[in-house]
Amino acid sequence: MTRCRKIISAISRKKTVDNKRLLETNLKRQLSIPDVLGIGFGSSIGLGVFVLITYVARYVAGPAVVLSALIATATAALSALCFTEFSMRLPKAGSVYFYSYATIGELCGFIVGWTMILEHTIGVAIAAKAWSQYLGHISNNSLPNLMNASFHWSDGEYFDESPDLIAVVVLIISTTTLLIGTKVSTVLNCVLCIMGGVIVFCIICVGFFHVNHENWTGDESFFKFGVQGILSGASLLIYPFLAVDAIANTSEEQKNPLRNSPALFTIVVSLTVISTVAVSVALTLMSPSHSFSDIAGVSVIFENRNIQGARYVFGVGALIFLFATTTSFHFTIPRILYALSRDGLLPECVGDLTSKDRIPVKAFLLSFCLSSILILSCKMSILLSMLGTGTLLTFFLVSLCVLSLRYQQCNVGMVHEYEDPNEEECITEFSYPSYVNKQFHADQDDVLSYKNSQRIKKPRDSTYKKMNSLVSMTSIGSESTLFPMSLSDGLEPSPTSWLISVLCIVIYVISSTVVSLLVIFGWKFIYMGSWWSIFLLLVILGTMMVSAFILCKQPQNKSKLLYKTPGVPILPLLSLTLNIFLLTSLPSNAFVRFIIWLLIGAMLYFSYAVFKSKERVSDDQEVVLYEVRESG
Repeated sequence: MTRCRKIISAISRKKTVDNKRLLETNLKRQLSIPDVLGIGFGSSIGLGVFVLITYVARYVAGPAVVLSALIATATAALSALCFTEFSMRLPKAGSVYFYSYATIGELCGFIVGWTMILEHTIGVAIAAKAWSQYLGHISNNSLPNLMNASFHWSDGEYFDESPDLIAVVVLIISTTTLLIGTKVSTVLNCVLCIMGGVIVFCIICVGFFHVNHENWTGDESFFKFGVQGILSGASLLIYPFLAVDAIANTSEEQKNPLRNSPALFTIVVSLTVISTVAVSVALTLMSPSHSFSDIAGVSVIFENRNIQGARYVFGVGALIFLFATTTSFHFTIPRILYALSRDGLLPECVGDLTSKDRIPVKAFLLSFCLSSILILSCKMSILLSMLGTGTLLTFFLVSLCVLSLRYQQCNVGMVHEYEDPNEEECITEFSYPSYVNKQFHADQDDVLSYKNSQRIKKPRDSTYKKMNSLVSMTSIGSESTLFPMSLSDGLEPSPTSWLISVLCIVIYVISSTVVSLLVIFGWKFIYMGSWWSIFLLLVILGTMMVSAFILCKQPQNKSKLLYKTPGVPILPLLSLTLNIFLLTSLPSNAFVRFIIWLLIGAMLYFSYAVFKSKERVSDDQEVVLYEVRESG
């Protein structure tokens, strides 16, 4: 029993965040808004437009890929709101790994970090292999034929007929670019994304000049893959929105992360939504989805409509954008590895930084090895079938963390703090700077320094809270007696309300899972009017509504955050539901490969990370200090 308690205590311990050091970093703050936008667009639009849309339209959803895109964009937009709150609460590398570690516990944080390593690595491998395919198409298949003749090693059933050495070369060039310098690589990425964006705009415009409505209304049924196909397509098309995680992982290297984060998320998500939906409409109206090519799909569609130069114009555009995609995903993986090693969950040497540019070189090399293994060992179709699981799990957990923090007594992350609410002029002397009236920058030693600005006026009728601490496990129960509040407005979470909130969230998640399984696998029974299926659906929907209603009545944490997810708890609950629906629609083989990766991670965690965690070392030191005091 004692051993079980120790294990439970170890896997549930939370990341301790020092409020005096939250914005300090060993990385170099040098990224401006265009630099981060280059990473965001590179992680999203290139892979979605030139690879995923044609694949989903041909094999998963048919012409209804348009609906898949709409569902994916709605799910991603809700999750992006939650991402924005956390990126301003905890602006650290590691993104969702760090958020879940500080909010839920160590094991959950490690699982998420481990999952995101695989998810981004798959993105690198797909982008590099797609680059190779588009180059082969431009060369009229002369390069692929040469490689197959020179290095033939498989019949092509499970592996490529020859090792994709071109994709490996692309990965080497991308790695070299990133190792030269973070600023150099991000500027190059930004330029490539601008050039690629022009090609995507041309795809949309030219596509709408060659529409044929019979491709939606003719012999080929618009819903030929049914509801499950639409949801499965959405679970794949949500992958480009992993760009929000890439942006969040740059927080320690942005010059002004708290001021810029909302704008960055808004711009990247909005343009990704527009490009994904518009391109899916244009391509499916241009050509029947069953005729889409497995290789260089976008170029082939335009060639089939006898558009001169399409092979070279759109092929080169794909090469430009897919290289940016390879670099963007490859940029993110070392930051996650660095965050894990910094907390002791991976060997500390993995996070070693160069002295000049503060680049995690060993993490880059490890990322290169993992990506190369996937490029050489997996066909494109296998890699595509593995997509989605990690992205949806990430979006699910971010929404869950927002709900969790909003109904806890404790506060995690950065909040506003005001000095004297009685003064007509209020200087916001925070433990961290207000990014409304202060600016910060990183000097050569990477130590944050702050520049005070002029005082700001504060309305007389404003109500502010004075908080002594800004970070994890901080009590916020006391309100200023100078500003008495009504009973309904002044309620704060209590242990009882927190327990009720947890119960409601658990019931809601379980009910959403059952509803999604019933809709996906029992749709025929519901459509035919089977009484038991309709009765079960109504009962579960009623349970969801009741649990959501009770949750709405629970008191929320009143901390004044730099950014709050709107519509809590409704929007996060809706985000949870959509992510659960898309998770349950994924093919079984995606879960099999995902579980295998998780088992490898579990062995690593319980054999190494659980013993080397910095939180365990900190706990042991506190126990020793307590025993010394007792003996004294």
